[in-house]
Amino acid sequence: MDMPGQSSYQFGAFRLIPSERALLHGDRRLDLPPRAFDTLVVLVTEKGNLVEKDRLMRAIWPDTVVEENNLSQAVYLIRKVLHDGEDGMKYIETVPKQGYRFVARVREVENGEDDVWKAESDTSLSAGNGSAEPRNLLPRSDVDSESAPARPGGAGSAPAATSPKFRWALWALGGALLILLIAAFTQLSTWRENRRNQADLQTIRSVAVLPLQNLSNDPEQEYFADGMTDELITDLAQVRELRVVSKTSVMQYKGAHRPLPQIGRELGVDAVVEGSVLRSGDRVRITAQLIRTATDSHLWAKSYEGAMKDVLSLQASVAEEITGEVKLTLTAAERTRLQRAHPVDPAAYEAYLRGRFSWNRRDEAGFQKAVQYFNQAIATDPDFALAYSGLADCYTLMALNAPDPEKMPRAKAAALKALALDDGLAEAHTSLAAVKVFGDWDWAGAETEFKRALDLNPNYAPAHHWYGNILLGPLGRHEEAIGELKRAQSLDPLSLIINTDVGFAYYLARRYDDAFAQYQKVVAIDPAFVPVHYDLARYYQLMGKTDAWLQEELAVSTPERAQSLRSLFAKGGYRTLMAESAATGGSFHTATRPSPFVTAMSYTALGQRAKALAALQQSCNQHEPGLIYLKVDPVWDPLRPDPAFQAIERRMGLP
Repeated sequence: MDMPGQSSYQFGAFRLIPSERALLHGDRRLDLPPRAFDTLVVLVTEKGNLVEKDRLMRAIWPDTVVEENNLSQAVYLIRKVLHDGEDGMKYIETVPKQGYRFVARVREVENGEDDVWKAESDTSLSAGNGSAEPRNLLPRSDVDSESAPARPGGAGSAPAATSPKFRWALWALGGALLILLIAAFTQLSTWRENRRNQADLQTIRSVAVLPLQNLSNDPEQEYFADGMTDELITDLAQVRELRVVSKTSVMQYKGAHRPLPQIGRELGVDAVVEGSVLRSGDRVRITAQLIRTATDSHLWAKSYEGAMKDVLSLQASVAEEITGEVKLTLTAAERTRLQRAHPVDPAAYEAYLRGRFSWNRRDEAGFQKAVQYFNQAIATDPDFALAYSGLADCYTLMALNAPDPEKMPRAKAAALKALALDDGLAEAHTSLAAVKVFGDWDWAGAETEFKRALDLNPNYAPAHHWYGNILLGPLGRHEEAIGELKRAQSLDPLSLIINTDVGFAYYLARRYDDAFAQYQKVVAIDPAFVPVHYDLARYYQLMGKTDAWLQEELAVSTPERAQSLRSLFAKGGYRTLMAESAATGGSFHTATRPSPFVTAMSYTALGQRAKALAALQQSCNQHEPGLIYLKVDPVWDPLRPDPAFQAIERRMGLP
């Protein structure tokens, strides 16, 4: 790389002299490998401008094809030498997915201005920003004693001060003090470095894996990069000592270019894993780096390459090395789980990743497409447990979105098959737990499955979420339910559904003010999020605020249904609307089939207990999902004293 001309660059207590390939700290020359030095020169000469990664790599390695990891290592070494982030001093900022920016103030000086720079540097060092040697350790009166006038006093005072022996003694003492102080400064510097490194390691107890960058330049491969991100999160999440943010939250940063300290604050994590994935034929390369968010400092970076059939092992290796870098103690079971990854059929794994990509759309069309991909993966590899787990998740959510008596048995069969092939899948245990709740009302069995899932993967946010929302809450164990949902919230802080269900847990616990406040937080984030409006409608209905209830119902209605709601409300108010809902099971002007559960709620609101109980019996026969909250939802309070209501609770196995 060609060095700039005769200019030098001053920043903080440092001076960069490109023509001499020198980085100075006071009078001390600092060592940097050639490529790291060249990288620093490019960043400093840009003086605050963003330098893209591709441009940096072309400048530093003009005739060589290198990995992005080489650049990450160079920046890591620069930050280490500059003590970037220490004492509040910041030099290099990482701009995720783009490049780097030198953010410290840079002053360009001519090489003849050495004395001016040295004076400024000495002033900076004396203020405590460096560790240069002190230049004058003796009082000025002692150093200049030969030229000082004789002091008045006793007859022997002046001759003693000016005698050669006395001066030699003073200089010897000064030299000894100088040696001691140099040693002390060296020890202090080493101690501070060790303490800084220890702090970097010991305080990392939470991590977010940012969406891995797709380096294939093929948009069709986005599913593969997203799948690699998901699997790396899953591997790291199995470590109990580490809090790992869920994919739902981190995927919101895909394509976003925010400073890493900001991301750290938003997700509440000590560090992020950033990287890329490149797939070429039957080969795959994963590059990952661990970055401390508070200081934007690189702690570790490495690349892994192998065959597609070994991709699970590559991911596990990344996870294991990261836990080693932050000095976590893995249990024997955790280490075994990370090391047990086995070869996978590339075609089956590709179909599985496409299935997960479609499943994450969370709509009926996405579920249908995902079912096709998961079945394709199973046809390719009948022993692929992850594909059965994905199939179970599809059928579970499809059954909840649109009750269908065939879906839950299919979900159960798929979950059991996945567990028969691999009992160590937390996702499959969670899916089976949901089936046991909604399909079997097997509360004890469901709790066993939830606990097993969380034992396998303590950072699996959906397990904490569902454990609190569909089991602990319905059983009236409200403090435990809120605790699990709060844990899910900490693992997936940007998940709207988890944040909404925290409010619902408060509602079931009859902490109505807390529930309303939580719902309002969700609305502030996304006013168009449909589930929070359903919950707000239930809240307003219970509070007797029928006008506000109508507005929430309108917010989630089709134009045709909204017109009917307004017309009925204008005609006879809330009771007229409830009567229509009871008569049609909530299906007026919609394509959905009548729901006995909605009929029962409507008759309860009208005070018609006998009709409400009859509709509840019918709903119970159909195993409608909403029934699981029968024991705790305050809307059913008018029916609780009735023996028929209590019989339904017993039939459902509710304590």
